[in-house]
Amino acid sequence: MNISVIGCGYVGTTTALMFCELGYQVVAVEKDSKKLAMLQQGKLPFHEPGIDSLLIKHLHRGSLVFTGDIEEGIAHSKIIYITVGTPSLPDGSSDLSFIEEVSRQIGAAQNDYKAVVIKSTVPLGTVDKVREWIGKAQKRPLPVDLVVNPEFLREGSALYDTMHPDRIVIGSDNPEAAETVKQLFHSMSCPIIVTDCNTAQLIKYTANAFLATKISFINEIGRVCDAYGANIEEVASGVGLDHRIGPHFLRAGIGWGGSCFPKDIAALINMGNNNGINLLIVQSAQQVNQDQIGYFIDRLEGELHGLNNKTVSIYGISFKPETDDIRESPALKVIAEVQRRGGTVAAYDPMVFDKHPELKLPGVRVARNMEDAWKGSDCFFLITEWDQFSKIDWGQVMQEMRTPLVLDGRNVLDARKLRSLGFRYYGIGRKTGIIHE
Repeated sequence: MNISVIGCGYVGTTTALMFCELGYQVVAVEKDSKKLAMLQQGKLPFHEPGIDSLLIKHLHRGSLVFTGDIEEGIAHSKIIYITVGTPSLPDGSSDLSFIEEVSRQIGAAQNDYKAVVIKSTVPLGTVDKVREWIGKAQKRPLPVDLVVNPEFLREGSALYDTMHPDRIVIGSDNPEAAETVKQLFHSMSCPIIVTDCNTAQLIKYTANAFLATKISFINEIGRVCDAYGANIEEVASGVGLDHRIGPHFLRAGIGWGGSCFPKDIAALINMGNNNGINLLIVQSAQQVNQDQIGYFIDRLEGELHGLNNKTVSIYGISFKPETDDIRESPALKVIAEVQRRGGTVAAYDPMVFDKHPELKLPGVRVARNMEDAWKGSDCFFLITEWDQFSKIDWGQVMQEMRTPLVLDGRNVLDARKLRSLGFRYYGIGRKTGIIHE
């Protein structure tokens, strides 16, 4: 069976390679000429462990073809996956312009039956819009079925998540179309949930909202730990042993970012507002996450007695390790807030600046190695827990910093060791003492 995938970002490229691994012939459509050229040469336009070798493998085999011609992709198969972006608009709603564009192109090029599978994360009700857009663009009435197959990928482990999913969710109003898509995954052993379109979409939004809420919750408890000198890691461990709660997503820190949680939380809140539903818990999770940056910066400002004429070294710009993605990265918000309060910033990331030479951070001194960022600095502020940061020679750091202050935005550094060396160390909820003395 042949499959077409339209949109070659994280989700689209990973999805295309998954289907190649499952034995299908795939045509992947990408309209960005620069990105397309890289993919055709076997080069990823983003960083994602393990995908580069798989890309080369299937290009050489001929089981994967990249094209900028969407008509070629539409003609290639009866199953067409839409994996284009749906970024947030200022009001929190989803920008469906890319979805609309692709839908109209599918309709205009359609010459026989198609099953159009929406893998992009879209708000409930979008399926009806896609059906309408396709229908209006058709040269003559042709049958089309709409199916929803949401993605549950984690950047940094997208390939593993695709090949070893916890579950596969398929939504459609046509049982035959749902069964056709279900059969694509016949060799996978995970549970497959077949339901209607709106339910399938809401499963995705609910999953991300719950995980984000869990992180925000433990971050609030971390503040309580700071106030009373309790240990958030022991609290999380004790709570996580309850099988009803579990240990995952209970690490306190600077908060969540990335391309999924912020966008999906905002979209879910917007969907609720559009229907007169005030999603208080989800809104609170969003607010706690927004406030978490200020919580850390307040600590920083207090320890340095103001940020004027102070230099803060930011370690990690991507929103999580093993990715070059900086969308909604806490680091960018920290940088902006430090600068707003009068401080200057030096920044280091082992990947972002090399992968994105076009990235401009006004007023930020970009360090090309770890040592350059901390020299003469008043604070070593870890934002992203890249593995190489665990191998730092802290004795050297102590000698070369102006002020021996460490803020650990991920609670991953050895607090006892740093304090024994003479650093003032602060994470969140790691027995840092009373805040309101």
